[in-house]
Amino acid sequence: MKKILSFFLIFTAMYASENETARAVIISLDRTVLSSEIAGEIIELSKFEGDSFKKDEILIKIDCGVYKAQKRKIDVEKEIAKLEVEKNKKLDTFGSIGTFEIQISQENLNKQKAESDIAAINISRCEIKAPFDGRIASKKVSKYQSIKPQDELLEIVGLDNLEVKVVVPSSWLVWLKKGMEFNLSIDETQKVVKAQIVQIDSVVDPTSQTISIRAKLIKPFENIIPGMSATATFYK
Repeated sequence: MKKILSFFLIFTAMYASENETARAVIISLDRTVLSSEIAGEIIELSKFEGDSFKKDEILIKIDCGVYKAQKRKIDVEKEIAKLEVEKNKKLDTFGSIGTFEIQISQENLNKQKAESDIAAINISRCEIKAPFDGRIASKKVSKYQSIKPQDELLEIVGLDNLEVKVVVPSSWLVWLKKGMEFNLSIDETQKVVKAQIVQIDSVVDPTSQTISIRAKLIKPFENIIPGMSATATFYK
């Protein structure tokens, strides 16, 4: 009886320590390409591949001289339209002008205000700011280069909002669950961090009989950047 019990305990311990491994890659949820919304010449571009930046930091400046001049011109026209409205309202008190003329002058003022707002938006687009903390992944333009709307400028990647993509055999679905934690051994740093499954793909690859899962890194972690490879170890 004791031998049977001992065998059962050893078998249970072996089963409890059973684990499965799969390859993984670190990805960033904050990865994007910044594009130009206006035409102009780049007058400031101080960041290079690998350089870090903070949210709202200015990454690129475009020559804004033309847009500022347009704004000044529109603001003068807006002031003239405002004076026209005031004049027509005074004339109306003497019955020297019709309601239609007053309405036309007011709509002209509204138009100039809208154009002034557009000009202000264009001026704000002369400075391209970082939408999040991160690093420069690739630089697609150079200082003094002339650009046009929709031209790609910088590819940037965030370092805080990191996830792990793991491709595992579809047969694991019998025990793999959302919320399960596992160990992640980073190849480049030889460090082990914890991760937790946040999503299991809804489609199995019929050719390889594999399925992808997404997991979040559990803090604290450091010196981990997108593109790093790792081995994920799951404990059943």
